[in-house]
Amino acid sequence: MTISSTATEKPSAVSSGAAPIMVKGQPIYWTNPASLLRDKAKLYGDKVFTEIDGRKLTYREIDSLSDRVGANLAASGIVPGQRVGSLMFNCAEQLLGWMGTNRIGAVWAPFNASLTGDDLIYTLRDSGAGILIVDTENAPKIATLPADVRSAFRVFVAAPYGIEDAQKTVSALCKAHGFEPFDCLLGTDAELALVTIDPGMPGMILYSGGTTGMPKGIVLPQFANVVVGLRYGEAVAAKAGDHHYTTLPMFHGSGIQLGVVGPLLNDMTSTIDRRFSASGYWKRVRETGATVIDPIGTMMTALVHQPVSEDDRRHSVRISTGVNGQIPATVPVEFTKRFGIKIVDIYGNTECGCAIASCNLAQVPGSVGHPNGWSEIAIMDEQDNQLASGQVGKIVLRPTIPFSFMLGYHNNPVKTAETWRNLWVHTGDLGYLDAAGNLFFVGREAHWIRRRGENISAHEIESILSLHPGVRECIVIGVPSPLGEEDVKAWIIPYEPRPSEQELARWCIAKMAPFKVPKYFEFTDAFPRSAAKQEVERPKLKLRGNENAWDREKHLGRLSGQGAAVAA
Repeated sequence: MTISSTATEKPSAVSSGAAPIMVKGQPIYWTNPASLLRDKAKLYGDKVFTEIDGRKLTYREIDSLSDRVGANLAASGIVPGQRVGSLMFNCAEQLLGWMGTNRIGAVWAPFNASLTGDDLIYTLRDSGAGILIVDTENAPKIATLPADVRSAFRVFVAAPYGIEDAQKTVSALCKAHGFEPFDCLLGTDAELALVTIDPGMPGMILYSGGTTGMPKGIVLPQFANVVVGLRYGEAVAAKAGDHHYTTLPMFHGSGIQLGVVGPLLNDMTSTIDRRFSASGYWKRVRETGATVIDPIGTMMTALVHQPVSEDDRRHSVRISTGVNGQIPATVPVEFTKRFGIKIVDIYGNTECGCAIASCNLAQVPGSVGHPNGWSEIAIMDEQDNQLASGQVGKIVLRPTIPFSFMLGYHNNPVKTAETWRNLWVHTGDLGYLDAAGNLFFVGREAHWIRRRGENISAHEIESILSLHPGVRECIVIGVPSPLGEEDVKAWIIPYEPRPSEQELARWCIAKMAPFKVPKYFEFTDAFPRSAAKQEVERPKLKLRGNENAWDREKHLGRLSGQGAAVAA
């Protein structure tokens, strides 16, 4: 691991007063992201660090504007430990709001900009944010909130960069709803007070997607958003002058850490676009001269499904991060073959400091990586007994670096204790380790199906089905069985010419244990997806029922233990 020299020399940033933290035998003095930014600004000054949604910002501009935001937040009554929220898609104000908030020891809470209704109300209430920063796209949501929710915080509205009459829109929103323009947080009258920020102080709350209940606020310490930059540098072999291109949202840890912290710590530049566009992605990659990209998960699938072009290899990208545990196994293979880009698979979750708790530096096929000294990873059974290599069980992690994992869940000590059970973070994922300690992701616990006493991995069936040449994408779910528990159902987005359901059933019969073969097959043109991550919303598929599904048992009969059909 190469660490920038200024990381190991005590910086002069006014916001850092803590002793260094030892990381792999080296002292790191950047104990919070505000001190990291301060030192980089002193080093690089008027050099452009990032372009966010079309707005270019130098190191010095980000540093000085963050000072102003912090000073004005403090003048508005925000004190260390208090929360400042945001509801925005990618824009410069996200970065300035975050750094300004952390600079005064307050806690940044970027909410998913796609939240609406009860989810949004719950999240705002749970956070206890005293100030909320929004963009013009999301301000109308706040205007329609119940009065008791709306009255709990002041609202500042940011204008989209480069949009004609944007300031008029901001003014109209402010006048109509009692909001204030974000420019009020950039005033020069307030003075920034000296605040000592320790590495273990709460720095950020990231809210989970709420797929198993209401969203949970995951509290990350200040240092977590520094150490991830070191992990990033190792994973992508970062070097000064590299250029990172991302469209990941800055209300998720991946967007914050891959798009901002990693490039900032490793003396790179970064372009952050407002949203992902599969059709326009490579054009932007070429325009920016990007050398590192991060199309994780379904983004990579979408890019592979774009029409083949003679420009597919006309780019400067040398490496891409990959989070490929829940997409068809063929996608990353095709991505590398078609675009000529090496993928380093990474694994992590928000509770474990977000990105890159492990990474596949050794390029072990099928693995999501090795902890490489950044954490300990183990596989446990239901009673938290550690399993041997090769055995599938619950993936659990614990940190080897201080303040690199979550502090806990905001306002939820019971869930915190449950997740940190026996001093391991229980991720909710399933997998196994090989003899060398490489991690293999098998699936989410919530995506396992219980059929007639057998536990079945939806991910495993999806991986096998996705290898069929007629399958563009597939999702496997459990549906209620008249016998109790669940039956297995496969939803298919096909290529043309469309394969028959019988063909797909026989493909499965030949390649998997009989109890895993889907009973139902159904074709669809598209899957319901979340607005933020574009992840398939499996509960919505379950609600569609089986009225239009093809029933394997009716057409081929039940399967014997050897996979042969028997009389129905």
